[in-house]
Amino acid sequence: MNRRAFLLFCALAVGKAALPRDARADEDAPSDAARERWQKLSPEQRERLRERQRKFQKLPPEERARVRKNFERWQKLSPEKKQATRARYQRWRELPAEKRQQLRERWQKLSPEQRKELRKRNRHRHPLPS
Repeated sequence: MNRRAFLLFCALAVGKAALPRDARADEDAPSDAARERWQKLSPEQRERLRERQRKFQKLPPEERARVRKNFERWQKLSPEKKQATRARYQRWRELPAEKRQQLRERWQKLSPEQRKELRKRNRHRHPLPS
Protein backbone atom coordinates (compact mmCIF):
# COMPACT_ATOMS: atom_id res chain seq x y z
CA MET A 1 0.00 0.00 0.00
CA ASN A 2 1.56 3.29 -0.96
CA ARG A 3 1.83 6.16 1.52
CA ARG A 4 -1.14 8.05 0.05
CA ALA A 5 -3.40 5.00 0.23
CA PHE A 6 -2.17 4.23 3.74
CA LEU A 7 -2.97 7.74 4.94
CA LEU A 8 -6.41 7.53 3.38
CA PHE A 9 -6.88 4.15 5.01
CA CYS A 10 -5.92 5.65 8.38
CA ALA A 11 -8.31 8.53 7.86
CA LEU A 12 -11.07 6.06 7.20
CA ALA A 13 -10.15 3.95 10.18
CA VAL A 14 -10.03 6.91 12.53
CA GLY A 15 -12.49 9.34 11.13
CA LYS A 16 -15.09 8.01 8.74
CA ALA A 17 -17.60 7.20 11.42
CA ALA A 18 -16.90 10.52 13.10
CA LEU A 19 -17.50 12.67 10.05
CA PRO A 20 -20.77 14.57 10.01
CA ARG A 21 -23.38 13.40 7.54
CA ASP A 22 -22.67 16.12 4.98
CA ALA A 23 -18.98 15.16 4.82
CA ARG A 24 -19.53 11.39 4.50
CA ALA A 25 -19.73 9.44 1.26
CA ASP A 26 -22.75 7.40 2.31
CA GLU A 27 -26.09 8.54 3.66
CA ASP A 28 -26.04 6.57 6.91
CA ALA A 29 -26.62 8.85 9.88
CA PRO A 30 -23.67 8.93 12.28
CA SER A 31 -24.16 7.20 15.60
CA ASP A 32 -24.34 9.15 18.84
CA ALA A 33 -20.86 7.87 19.69
CA ALA A 34 -19.54 9.08 16.33
CA ARG A 35 -21.15 12.47 16.84
CA GLU A 36 -19.57 12.68 20.28
CA ARG A 37 -16.11 11.78 18.88
CA TRP A 38 -16.54 14.42 16.18
CA GLN A 39 -17.40 17.07 18.77
CA LYS A 40 -14.22 16.26 20.70
CA LEU A 41 -11.99 16.84 17.67
CA SER A 42 -10.20 20.13 17.26
CA PRO A 43 -11.11 22.28 14.24
CA GLU A 44 -7.76 21.32 12.70
CA GLN A 45 -8.46 17.60 13.16
CA ARG A 46 -11.92 18.00 11.65
CA GLU A 47 -10.52 19.81 8.64
CA ARG A 48 -7.82 17.17 8.12
CA LEU A 49 -10.50 14.47 8.15
CA ARG A 50 -12.69 16.44 5.75
CA GLU A 51 -9.73 16.88 3.40
CA ARG A 52 -8.88 13.19 3.54
CA GLN A 53 -12.49 12.34 2.81
CA ARG A 54 -12.45 14.68 -0.21
CA LYS A 55 -9.25 13.01 -1.46
CA PHE A 56 -10.81 9.60 -0.95
CA GLN A 57 -13.82 10.62 -3.04
CA LYS A 58 -11.49 11.68 -5.88
CA LEU A 59 -9.86 8.24 -6.07
CA PRO A 60 -10.89 5.97 -8.92
CA PRO A 61 -13.68 3.55 -7.90
CA GLU A 62 -11.37 0.53 -7.92
CA GLU A 63 -8.91 2.28 -5.60
CA ARG A 64 -11.73 3.29 -3.24
CA ALA A 65 -12.93 -0.32 -3.23
CA ARG A 66 -9.41 -1.49 -2.38
CA VAL A 67 -9.12 1.01 0.47
CA ARG A 68 -12.55 -0.01 1.81
CA LYS A 69 -11.58 -3.68 1.67
CA ASN A 70 -8.38 -2.97 3.59
CA PHE A 71 -10.37 -0.91 6.10
CA GLU A 72 -12.75 -3.81 6.65
CA ARG A 73 -9.80 -6.19 7.08
CA TRP A 74 -8.30 -3.79 9.63
CA GLN A 75 -11.56 -3.58 11.57
CA LYS A 76 -11.64 -7.38 11.90
CA LEU A 77 -8.13 -7.66 13.33
CA SER A 78 -7.64 -8.43 16.98
CA PRO A 79 -6.07 -5.67 19.10
CA GLU A 80 -2.86 -7.74 19.22
CA LYS A 81 -2.64 -8.00 15.43
CA LYS A 82 -3.37 -4.29 15.07
CA GLN A 83 -0.56 -3.52 17.51
CA ALA A 84 1.84 -5.83 15.65
CA THR A 85 0.92 -4.15 12.37
CA ARG A 86 1.49 -0.71 13.87
CA ALA A 87 4.87 -1.85 15.21
CA ARG A 88 5.92 -3.15 11.78
CA TYR A 89 4.84 0.12 10.19
CA GLN A 90 6.79 2.06 12.82
CA ARG A 91 9.91 -0.01 12.09
CA TRP A 92 9.40 0.75 8.38
CA ARG A 93 9.08 4.49 9.08
CA GLU A 94 12.28 4.42 11.16
CA LEU A 95 14.29 3.16 8.21
CA PRO A 96 16.24 5.88 6.42
CA ALA A 97 14.31 7.31 3.47
CA GLU A 98 16.94 6.02 1.05
CA LYS A 99 16.58 2.47 2.38
CA ARG A 100 12.77 2.60 2.13
CA GLN A 101 13.09 3.83 -1.45
CA GLN A 102 15.51 1.04 -2.32
CA LEU A 103 13.17 -1.55 -0.85
CA ARG A 104 10.17 -0.08 -2.70
CA GLU A 105 12.08 -0.16 -5.98
CA ARG A 106 13.22 -3.75 -5.42
CA TRP A 107 9.64 -4.76 -4.58
CA GLN A 108 8.23 -3.09 -7.68
CA LYS A 109 10.72 -4.92 -9.89
CA LEU A 110 9.50 -8.30 -8.64
CA SER A 111 6.98 -10.22 -10.68
CA PRO A 112 3.60 -11.01 -9.05
CA GLU A 113 4.77 -14.61 -8.63
CA GLN A 114 7.98 -13.50 -6.89
CA ARG A 115 6.03 -11.21 -4.58
CA LYS A 116 3.65 -14.02 -3.69
CA GLU A 117 6.55 -16.37 -2.94
CA LEU A 118 8.30 -13.76 -0.81
CA ARG A 119 5.12 -13.13 1.19
CA LYS A 120 4.69 -16.87 1.66
CA ARG A 121 8.30 -17.35 2.85
CA ASN A 122 8.12 -14.46 5.31
CA ARG A 123 4.58 -14.99 6.61
CA HIS A 124 5.85 -16.87 9.67
CA ARG A 125 8.30 -14.06 10.51
CA HIS A 126 5.88 -11.14 10.14
CA PRO A 127 2.29 -12.35 9.81
CA LEU A 128 0.21 -9.99 7.70
CA PRO A 129 -3.34 -9.09 8.63
CA SER A 130 -5.73 -11.51 6.98
